[in-house]
Amino acid sequence: MSTVSPDAYADLSPMRLQVPLAEWTTLRIGGPAEYFFQPPKPEQFADLLTRLEMDEVPFRLLGAGANVLAPDGGVLGAVIQSGGLRRMFREENCLRLWPGVTLPQLVRSATELGLSGVEKLIGVPGHIGGALAMNAGSSDWGIWQQVKEVTLWLPGGELVAKTPQQIQPGYRNGNLGEAVVLEVLLELEVKPKADVKKEQEAYLRKKNVSQPVTLSTAGCAFRNPQGGSAGQLIESVGLKGWQCGGIQVSPLHANFLVNTGGATAADVRLAMAHIQKTVLDQAGVALQTELVIWPEPLPKTESSF
Repeated sequence: MSTVSPDAYADLSPMRLQVPLAEWTTLRIGGPAEYFFQPPKPEQFADLLTRLEMDEVPFRLLGAGANVLAPDGGVLGAVIQSGGLRRMFREENCLRLWPGVTLPQLVRSATELGLSGVEKLIGVPGHIGGALAMNAGSSDWGIWQQVKEVTLWLPGGELVAKTPQQIQPGYRNGNLGEAVVLEVLLELEVKPKADVKKEQEAYLRKKNVSQPVTLSTAGCAFRNPQGGSAGQLIESVGLKGWQCGGIQVSPLHANFLVNTGGATAADVRLAMAHIQKTVLDQAGVALQTELVIWPEPLPKTESSF
């Protein structure tokens, strides 16, 4: 890994050192990021990615931290958080968004503008960049169904515009590989504001009843198997409410893991491994993780900067 000066990045983004990731993830878990960036514009974001790659500095992307398990030992190299990239622009029945636009911000703006198509995201935390990376949504709908075009950074520094037909996203998988979202154009439907708001409120009521929306979770821990429900499977093997260290399987929805206080990434990994083994042994189903698990860092042998 090359040794470079932190000043090399000053024109692209302020850099902070040893930032606790527990403060930036909804599970409230994670050790320090060695270097922490929040670029203010997509072009600076793209240039930062290219420069880090050229300098051989490893980096990880963090939106709102809503579906990430950050490691107890922190992250060596750079974490780039998209919170500074929150601009949104209307283009007739479309919305053009930078990757740091929050899903609550998107849902609220769509209501105010009388644009329908993202109602099912109400009550969901996260940034649009991360939502595209995992194709966030419900069991029968994903955000990519509203995408008209996405602008991506590719390794090597190339910027490209792609359609969903070219990307071919799948269930809980935006199929982006190493590409990074810089901007997205969502195509929505014009409707009366009252109708959009009514649909959103109906989805929110349903989530408030069935999900622990006010607690420290990272959303669904496992993907739903084809034709089934991960939460129902976990409940069926008696693990609803079960606890491992500071992590509890939610008594409200068994596919949500709740930090009851002081939980560690190790607790989460142990809990998920136990859930997977129990469901496989008793129900014959191999659950696949939806939570993005960052690995614990290897011992550092050389400075990034």
